[in-house]
Amino acid sequence: MKISGCRRRWQAVALSVLFAAALAGCGGGSSGTAFVPVPVVVGGTTPPPDAPPINEGTVRKWGYLTLPNGNRMRYTVLLPNAKGPFPVLIEYDGYGSGVVPDEAPNWLREGYAVVGLNVPGTGCSSGEDQVFDATVGAAGAFAVEWAAKQQWSTGKVGMVGYSYPGYNQLWVAAQRPAGLVAIAPGKNVTDPYRDVGYPGGIQNIGFPAAWWGQFPRIWGSSAEDAARLDGDTECAQNVQDNMEKIKRPDIDLVAWLDNDPHYGARYMKKSAFLITDKIIIPTLGTQSWQDEQVGPRMGYYEDTIAPDKMWLISSNGLHSTGDFSAYMRDVQRRFYAHFLKGENNGFEREPHVHLLQEMQETTGPVGGKTLVHTAAAAFDRLPVKTTPMRLWLQPGGVLTDAAPQDDKVPSSSYAYPVASPTVNDQDAGGWQPVSDATGQLTFTTARLPQDLSYYGEGSVDLWLSATAADTDVQVSVSEVRPDGMEMFVQRGWLRASKRKLNDANSSELRPWGDFTEATVKMLTLDEPTPMRLEMQKFAHVFRAGSSLRVTIDTPSQTGYWVFRNRTEKSTNKVWHDRTRPSSIVLGHVAYPHAKDLPTCGIVQQQPCRKNEIAVPAGVGPRAPV
Repeated sequence: MKISGCRRRWQAVALSVLFAAALAGCGGGSSGTAFVPVPVVVGGTTPPPDAPPINEGTVRKWGYLTLPNGNRMRYTVLLPNAKGPFPVLIEYDGYGSGVVPDEAPNWLREGYAVVGLNVPGTGCSSGEDQVFDATVGAAGAFAVEWAAKQQWSTGKVGMVGYSYPGYNQLWVAAQRPAGLVAIAPGKNVTDPYRDVGYPGGIQNIGFPAAWWGQFPRIWGSSAEDAARLDGDTECAQNVQDNMEKIKRPDIDLVAWLDNDPHYGARYMKKSAFLITDKIIIPTLGTQSWQDEQVGPRMGYYEDTIAPDKMWLISSNGLHSTGDFSAYMRDVQRRFYAHFLKGENNGFEREPHVHLLQEMQETTGPVGGKTLVHTAAAAFDRLPVKTTPMRLWLQPGGVLTDAAPQDDKVPSSSYAYPVASPTVNDQDAGGWQPVSDATGQLTFTTARLPQDLSYYGEGSVDLWLSATAADTDVQVSVSEVRPDGMEMFVQRGWLRASKRKLNDANSSELRPWGDFTEATVKMLTLDEPTPMRLEMQKFAHVFRAGSSLRVTIDTPSQTGYWVFRNRTEKSTNKVWHDRTRPSSIVLGHVAYPHAKDLPTCGIVQQQPCRKNEIAVPAGVGPRAPV
């Protein structure tokens, strides 16, 4: 994976040396104003490959904002070398934006003032690093209102950036600060327990720890840049203080993930989805279905914002799709131009949901990586209306649209734990073959008579028994193609003892786990027990002649996610008779798509492997009426 920024794309621990080298390019700002000659690469992030060079230079300002509680937030302002005032875009994160805003190269040329700002307790800013909560929102709101009043500002402020700066935008916008007129929060985490920390109630010991462990290095680099570029000595002391503070157990993200295995007050405090209904300004989000870092779930915050204020671009692919897709950049450019500059470009009539399909890497017109899609579909509003389509697990590894009718059908069993194939490991790549078939069950449809297209989350409704008191379950969805290849689509997970649902938030397609300590309930040995597993959101078209497959096995590495699985050996059985039927339900909706199957190996984050299991005879299911 390419690392080209201070905030966005983190390698796993194995790439820490490369990560350190990548960060060496992160720059930083002089108290007052300076003229910076360009072209310049800011924060290691290059402009889009099809963008013209900046020739006019930038004006740079920097300083510290003193918050009402006495904490000081480091900021850098970059202005186009042109006559102002300018609409403002704020990049607000816990990396190095207070010294160098990564987004500046993209937006200075569009006529925006760009403000980089460090969250309190991160980088050069003093305070305590609370990692996503209302205090982060309040501090950001203070900065928004400050920026709106500056002479170089038109008074119209937006926020920019995905991932960490994306999360912060939601917390800020919920405060409704004066001057904030639009936000574009991409690749979000608004429910840290369910989205990333404990998918399905199983601790993710991969990405969160790797992400958190990089901050001292990032902040140290930022302090060096602040001193070199600005003569800022306050930053170094703040960085030293912040590095010590994040070791405290109440702040250390890894420590509280280790010590809080159940959903409770701490996670609620950090869950933006509980307050995003307060956002009343235009919001443009992005999500990648196979996001290797934060996943696609996003706490479903997009459903809490008024449909006429919420736009969303979805696609397959990596965390960084927005950096390399000209389509995504163009939508974002027109969004800001309409709401911050007042351009009459018709964005208010833009479809509220864009679906980019089968994103693939290619070389841009002036070199460098770019992403292209085979088709784009649009929907008028969120949530996207789909029809639940249920497929039933049958004996012999068959998946059909007919419910079981026999009470005497034997169950299907597999061994747990057995190492199962990793997928989208950014070091190894691809989707590994199965090494031990005793550790999995597969259920496959007959060849489809027509294309089937799906969008959004799904539910795997199992009757499961185990010879242990608890077990962890992984379910993968894939497309078995006529060319003999199997293409990865999506996964979901569940710890059986955490099967209790929050009924108020659940639906046929969305099983919302409760995950509180009081609801944990161990299995009775060998007793079939109903449970619902949340299938992560995806969109995919299964072509006529292909088959849809469901695989059940032990949770395994997916992207940077690594699971702390239970270690007790068990024979797990999936039941599929008339009184204990198991099934998967997905959201079907017809939408325009490319006619032909994409070439295996080029669809980003949807790798193929050779199919080793026979496809059932007969005719597969049709689309629901």
